[in-house]
Amino acid sequence: MSESIYEPRFDWALLQQETMKLDSFAALLSERCVSKKPTPDQQPLLQSLSFRQAVPHIPTTTYGVFSLYRYPAKFIPQAVAYVIEQYATRCSSVIDPFGGSGTTGLVARLYGLNYELWDLNPLLGILHQIATLNPMPIQLDGIVRALKGSRETWLPRWSRLHYWYPEPILPLLSKAWGYYHSLEDTTLRLMLTVPLLKATKQFSYNDPQRQKLSRSPKAQARVEALMQGDFESRFFAIFREELVQVLRKLWEYHQLMGETQVPQSVVRSGVDALEVAQQLSAEQRWDILITSPPYLQAQEYIRCSKMDLLWLGYTEEAVRELARHEFPYKKVESIPIYSPTYETLRQHIQETHLRRMYDQYFYAVLGTLTRLAQHIQNYMCLFVGQATVRGMRVPIDIIFAEHFTQLGWIHEATLIDTIEARVLFKARINPATGIEDHRMPTEHMVILRR
Repeated sequence: MSESIYEPRFDWALLQQETMKLDSFAALLSERCVSKKPTPDQQPLLQSLSFRQAVPHIPTTTYGVFSLYRYPAKFIPQAVAYVIEQYATRCSSVIDPFGGSGTTGLVARLYGLNYELWDLNPLLGILHQIATLNPMPIQLDGIVRALKGSRETWLPRWSRLHYWYPEPILPLLSKAWGYYHSLEDTTLRLMLTVPLLKATKQFSYNDPQRQKLSRSPKAQARVEALMQGDFESRFFAIFREELVQVLRKLWEYHQLMGETQVPQSVVRSGVDALEVAQQLSAEQRWDILITSPPYLQAQEYIRCSKMDLLWLGYTEEAVRELARHEFPYKKVESIPIYSPTYETLRQHIQETHLRRMYDQYFYAVLGTLTRLAQHIQNYMCLFVGQATVRGMRVPIDIIFAEHFTQLGWIHEATLIDTIEARVLFKARINPATGIEDHRMPTEHMVILRR
């Protein structure tokens, strides 16, 4: 007898305590549609703040669809919610030019605010479609049977496929993905996307703790253990459990949303934010920009997503073309950077390739934000960390604040939050430099006001 799940397993009493309806979220915003102007002599506030504690109505950073997909350097939803509650009004529109997995838009949606997201990674559009699905009944056992019995076959045209997967698993993956790519039901295909990606990734030799595709003894041991005995049953058990988790995450987010009119949204994935910002028309306006730009030395998000993009049907050439637009590789036009801190630190970087990386990063990120700033009416909220170059701390928050104050923005506050969890691998010694590995202890939200 097949099992039909609509509201996946949860503790009803606990869930009632932890969720808020959308009208409660919206009530936290000012009824005004015009932001209050700051006083000219206002000094910026420097404050330590736990966004997680400040926004208890989002129970955890992994609640609902905020943990739908493992994305590097993910924006925590409480940080977005805090700045929306403090600096947005009920009429605000929001933009995030470095949308990542879509956290800014998904939080803005809770407050009923119109939003726009951009990102180079095509996964943004797919993940946003999945995250905004309504919970729906699914015959779990029927889906598993359909994948097992699929007569359709499909494998990515990937020259390294046999390097990354054990040969015996490929016929099974071919059937499962053949079923997926042959589905005409778009909603069902979206619902199956993340479970299939996660189950497929479990049987790859890739180490998920590393920034890009990388085999490791730990990953090889994992796959060898999974391949012992009835590996087909293990694959479908993983898939089935991941599908239950997707249904549960959608249900949790749906409970946060409550019953409300869905705001307008625009999602532009697979686009270069710098190029899009250069092409904006004069009349395009947003009230508040909220973003977490790529990290200074961890910008290769396309390479991190390469395996998933290939299984979703992207070609190797398409993935390579996207990777060429990432900041470490793309040649970016230089721009004036109005920050004495930027110039001082630049003089201390001796290696040519590191100085180029340093320049390219700020030219690309500040180039995008500076062009976009002309279209922002009230606030820019920039969530950044203080990266290191050869052991030298780079205070990106200070550089950003100095640059934009010279362009006429008011630096209202910098809010400092301690990093509590990391996705990526941490080593005592950085293998690339031989220097002790100092990971960022904090992240800073720079609040700039028009």
